[in-house]
This record gives sequence, structure tokens and C-alpha cells, in this order.
Amino acid sequence: MSATNETYLPTYEELYVPPINLTSSALKAGAPYFGAFCDKESKEFMLCKAEEKDPRKCLESNKQVSLCASKFFHQVRENCALQFTNYWMCLDKAPEGQMSYRFCRKTQAELDKCMSEKMNLNRPEVGWMSKVKLHQTDRPKPVEKLAEIQSLPDAASSLKEVPEALDSLKRTNNRAL
Repeated sequence: MSATNETYLPTYEELYVPPINLTSSALKAGAPYFGAFCDKESKEFMLCKAEEKDPRKCLESNKQVSLCASKFFHQVRENCALQFTNYWMCLDKAPEGQMSYRFCRKTQAELDKCMSEKMNLNRPEVGWMSKVKLHQTDRPKPVEKLAEIQSLPDAASSLKEVPEALDSLKRTNNRAL
């Protein structure tokens, strides 16, 4: 998409969302629960992105996903901070820097128990995120605008009507004549 002076670009205030200051291992530790916690907001954003084909039209739903993530990680900190910290630190210190879950099953089980008891969130089964699910939305379906087809001008009936063509022919020693 190319931009012109008439192209609307959002302001910084429209784009700004408070950052979530977490390391990649903490994000990986919370990802399955975050996916379940913010499922509706995430699907709403992805549907908007797929239907609108213009990211500027989905800024509000994008903000909703970010705010939901912030809310989720604040609740985790309030309810399961110790278990969450132990789990993400285990992932962070996994051999060969791979952040592999297989080395951290004990701390994962502790976090699973805490999330289930205190936040009523269960770890989704493997593959749940990639299953096709029907999503109901209140957002109206976008109306597709048909492209306007501009008619081309009528072709010139002789070279005399197109002076540029005559100039070009003169420079090439009338090879086309």
C-alpha cells in the first residue's frame, strides 16, 4: 500500500498501548493461559485484520488484545507470582538455551495447579489454539467497494492528432512510416 498526502495515518496517541515488560521466557510460560484468557479479543482482532485488509481499521481491536494481555499478566502476578516466576526461570535456564518445556514439567505442574485454583484457568490441551472454531461477533461485516473502472480515451485515428508521435517518428528518421 503506497501512501499519499491524503492517506490517513494514525497519531501516536491512537497507536499507544502501555508496554508489557516481560522477557521472552515469561511470555512463553504464560502463552497457553494468555491464549485462553484473551481468546475472544484475539479472535476479534484476527477477524478484523482478515476482513478489512487495512491495519488502521483494526487499531481498536488490537488495543483490546494488548489491554487484555496486560490485565492477564497483572492477575497472574497477583495470584500465582511465585509459581509463574519459578516456571519462567526454569524455561530461561533450560539446557542449550532452547526454553524447552520438557525440562520444566515440575514447575509447570505447580503453575497449572495455581492457575486452576486461583484464576479458574486450565492449560489448554495441545493443539487447542490451532483448532478451527466459529467466532460470533457484533462487528458488522465490511462492505466491499467495487473498484471504479475508468474509461480510456478514444484512440487517435491518425498520427496528425498526436503531435508527440510525429516528433518521435522524425527523431527516428521515419522508420515506422
